Amino acid sequence: MRGVVSPTASNRPPLPRLQAPQNLREEEKDSAPVLLIRDAAAHAGGVQSPKQQVQTNQPRRYSDVISSGLVSLKTAHMLMSLFHVHYGRWVKFAEDLTAETLLLQVRERSPLLLCSILLIAVRHTTQELADDLAPPLYEEARSLVAPALLTVPQTTEFFQAALILSLWSTTIGQVPLSIDSWLLTGYAIQQSLASPYFNRVCQEVQQDLSVSRADLDAWCIWNHLCVAHLQYCVGTRRQALLNQAQINQCLRFLESDNVTNFEARMVAEVQLYWIIYEKYICYDSDSAEVVDSTDSTTRALQEWQRDWAGLFNQPRSQFLQMGFHFAHLLAHCQSLKSTPRATVVMRLPLLIEMIRLAKSIISLAMDTTDERTRHLTDHIYHVITFSALTLCRLVHTYESKLRAARQDIEALDLLVMRLIGWLKTIGLPCHAAHILGDAVSAQFKKLRPNFQPEPPQVTDPGIIIGVSDGTSWPDDRRVLSNDNNNFMYPDFIGSELFDVDASSWPQWDMMLSDADMSV
Repeated sequence: MRGVVSPTASNRPPLPRLQAPQNLREEEKDSAPVLLIRDAAAHAGGVQSPKQQVQTNQPRRYSDVISSGLVSLKTAHMLMSLFHVHYGRWVKFAEDLTAETLLLQVRERSPLLLCSILLIAVRHTTQELADDLAPPLYEEARSLVAPALLTVPQTTEFFQAALILSLWSTTIGQVPLSIDSWLLTGYAIQQSLASPYFNRVCQEVQQDLSVSRADLDAWCIWNHLCVAHLQYCVGTRRQALLNQAQINQCLRFLESDNVTNFEARMVAEVQLYWIIYEKYICYDSDSAEVVDSTDSTTRALQEWQRDWAGLFNQPRSQFLQMGFHFAHLLAHCQSLKSTPRATVVMRLPLLIEMIRLAKSIISLAMDTTDERTRHLTDHIYHVITFSALTLCRLVHTYESKLRAARQDIEALDLLVMRLIGWLKTIGLPCHAAHILGDAVSAQFKKLRPNFQPEPPQVTDPGIIIGVSDGTSWPDDRRVLSNDNNNFMYPDFIGSELFDVDASSWPQWDMMLSDADMSV
């Protein structure tokens, strides 16, 4: 676990954004999935982060948000209970603790952790309570996390708080990257080197693998920090503050006893996103290896799937499947980017495969909906949103070719509409799914203006139900038909792959034979 910092950050604190690789063209630098989503959400009507207030150096008068009177003790108990049930395993809270005991412990140890817990939990209560408490809790969390980054060594509670704020940064701040999850997890990973809490995790490989429960809990939190960091490295196309030796340490966790399905899936995701990171971020377009990059990525992903085949037959495997499809989709996008513009072409088999991958991710999300769906990490919703935006762009750019290949364009459009409706059914209006649903809705309206669903059956104002399958979605026509141009997104600046202008996409291969055109 030595040598954690990257060469670019070895002699200075990490910056909010690492310099883009020189081999990227200017217009490509902001085409990363999460940055694409953030730019889209920034222009959607009503999508804004709570106002940032000027921070002062005045001493704090209260120890935490309960003592200050911001949150009542009764409300805090309710929010702690909600968090314990739905999110406690992410930060390794003991299952046998009562909410009252847990609240006492957290209050004694960390105002930052307390604030982080209440902030994510309040987004799952009522809209009125969320509107009342979330903005001041958000500002309190920001004010507490800033000085914590410079405190060494840090306590267990700091790492737990960093994990909460990173995994649900869109929900917490109502805008993608309102809290920079890449930066926060990067700091936490570096802080872990100086923390006695992670001593056993940071040790070199030993024959004696007997560890205490506290060691295993620390190991789980370490794994969760790693997977969150890698997800945002991929999502923002930034450098990782991890190396192969540290990834191997995550894998060693499986050698311990009584590993749960959830814990094993987290380790699998660490390895998956490390593969995506190495293939998607760490590449050199001037290298001869680029020619074989797609094949190399495919082989690595297939090997990963074989290694974790057992988990694919267990509950909750849909998230591994989504990640697997997401990795392939990014690989295809990267292969197009790595090819000189003068020679790149979009062949039908590649186009069909990219559409299949996007459809698979969207369908997996909707077909596996259950009571836990609203409590998924924001990254899952980022993957779903990226897939929907990609599908919209592909259909918009290559519609005539897809129709010639006898692809059902109407079914693809309907799938996106169903997804928009599905996103709007998840949680409260402040849920990340609603925010990202607005992003997909606005782009769909812009790119597919002629789409006409079957005549709707009107039930309540603002809600329409499709006759074909009973799928309901908010009537975006009311919103999109007004004069609020801020809701209609502009072209994605700096995003070659997702520019509305079809000329920036790879040209259709005019050498395709009739056999190639058949599907």
